[in-house]
Amino acid sequence: MKFLVCTETRSGKIEAISLEMLAAARTIAAPGDEVVALVVGDSATDAAARLGAADRVIAAIAPALSVPTAEAYARIARDVMATEAPDLIVMPYSATGLDVAPELAARCELPIVAYVVRLDRGDDGVAATSQIYGGKVMAKTRITGPAIAMLNPGSFPEAAASQVAAGALASLDPTPLLSNLRVELLGEDQPDLAEIDIATAERIVCVGRGIGDEGSIEIARELAGLLGAEIAGSRPVVDNGWLPKLRQVGKSGRKVKPRLYLALGVSGAPEHLEGMSRSDLIIAVNTDPKAPIFGVAHYGATCDLFDLVAALNDRLRAPAGS
Repeated sequence: MKFLVCTETRSGKIEAISLEMLAAARTIAAPGDEVVALVVGDSATDAAARLGAADRVIAAIAPALSVPTAEAYARIARDVMATEAPDLIVMPYSATGLDVAPELAARCELPIVAYVVRLDRGDDGVAATSQIYGGKVMAKTRITGPAIAMLNPGSFPEAAASQVAAGALASLDPTPLLSNLRVELLGEDQPDLAEIDIATAERIVCVGRGIGDEGSIEIARELAGLLGAEIAGSRPVVDNGWLPKLRQVGKSGRKVKPRLYLALGVSGAPEHLEGMSRSDLIIAVNTDPKAPIFGVAHYGATCDLFDLVAALNDRLRAPAGS
């Protein structure tokens, strides 16, 4: 089989999900198979230094691809797919992947399997396990022909970053493919991180919908203060206006990797896991033992978060040795 891994870059840097996809492809690749990585961006330097897990790397590089639009990425990917004829295209379930993968599937008449958290190779093809309905249901499918698999970020370990082998990096001139694009990136409005950047925090206390209301966040905020942690929230918390957008963790928020991530009342939807599942130590508190957050947590407690947090605060306020 041939696997085409559609990596993601931003301002010339390889995103972590790219190494996860390479590791996933390597997991199911048999002797004689080939793993090809596609890089779309404005520089191949970082890709050359980190994508050595691929047998070959195809780099489509142009200044206009610093942050490639979905339209541009899809055109380049289709061109590579026509040449390479891969058996399985591996894409991330990311903001870019959500735009590109369905277009590729529709234009190339390929089936698509999303929310993939596990891949297995068998005699009859590739088996994919998908986390659906917010992670509450696991679905298994079999892929026997050319198809697209969209992997949930954080579901696979990252492949070790290593130098691409000599002669394994090929350039693709994307210029002809970038003519007459209907969508042009005019600019980006970056958040003002002068006040707080939770992406750099070593400890985070994150509250989810289970916190109940804005006023109830105060007990979690106190715990964060006692732990020297930053307070953060899942998307429902931010959408309700209980915390500012700068403190949102997840696909549409900040991606974090603290040493400690304490999730209080967070269910663990795939979009949230994308933003925090690489944390060094994850502790989850939720009354629902089937909450997907427990799938990535190192430690978990199925109890009322308010009882636990109150007890933790009392313990942390107590003088040392008492």
